[in-house]
Amino acid sequence: MVRAHEWDVSRRLARPPGGRRPWWVTHPAPEAPALRLEWETAGGHARVAVDGDLDLVTAPQLEAFVAARPLAGCTVLELDLGGVPSLGSVGLSVLLTVRRWCLQRGIALQLCDVQPSVWRVFEVTGLDAVFTASGPAPRPPVQDLALF
Repeated sequence: MVRAHEWDVSRRLARPPGGRRPWWVTHPAPEAPALRLEWETAGGHARVAVDGDLDLVTAPQLEAFVAARPLAGCTVLELDLGGVPSLGSVGLSVLLTVRRWCLQRGIALQLCDVQPSVWRVFEVTGLDAVFTASGPAPRPPVQDLALF
């Protein structure tokens, strides 16, 4: 009589031994999302154009990018968030860090072209009173009513 623990595993799984591959070979990890950052300066104004999601993976790139730029003589730093479709909690934390960093250096921080879905995060957290947004006023998304 053969006990259950003595059965050949290959017979039980109907596979030849050694024919099994680990799952990570067939399912590679997704690539890290890209964050595109552009830097422009004109007189006492500096502008950072941000394109991509600000989340756990990409937000530290923004912080390092701003910290590495020379801001001597700069009075206003504008963050163009027109290309940011979503903002995570870490992205919000990095924006607060950049704001604190600017306040310590006497630089005014302004947010530009903030999408309504991103501005909603500021409203929900109460940070719409802390950050100033320039350009077109952020407004809530319009809901279209469909008749069926």
